[in-house]
Amino acid sequence: MSEEARNQIVKYLNDTRFVVLATVNNDQSPVLRSLGSFVADGYTIYFSTHKNSKKVEQIQENPKIVLFFQHENQELSSFVNISVHGTAEAIADQAEIDRAIQQLGSRNPRFKERAEKGLLQDTVFYKVNARELKVLDFSKGSGAGAVEVIAV
Repeated sequence: MSEEARNQIVKYLNDTRFVVLATVNNDQSPVLRSLGSFVADGYTIYFSTHKNSKKVEQIQENPKIVLFFQHENQELSSFVNISVHGTAEAIADQAEIDRAIQQLGSRNPRFKERAEKGLLQDTVFYKVNARELKVLDFSKGSGAGAVEVIAV
């Protein structure tokens, strides 16, 4: 894959307003929820959440997740979405937490304000190590011809 194509994918990820996080609960049923606090650093995705949320428990039980990126109000002929399949891990290293806070804050003014006010004490930060991306792009065709699977 060309550097330009990779950069276009990362731009698409970061230009997405909300993503959908898919985990599974204790009986292995899928659980979906939207996230606004996320940022893509290449194909590595950082996100934050409250330390007592169900998603923390679900990720501890099974760290395999999917993040679904899709822009609103797209024309069908140029419709695109991207699924990032990977493993979520809670970040323990303070330098990496600081990096995640800086990147999340640069993308999300509300998050930056919370960080500046010291309101992140109940927040856990995750790093998603992508293993595969599925890019659906209707400008390249329909059906299976519109899907590109990228191993990371």
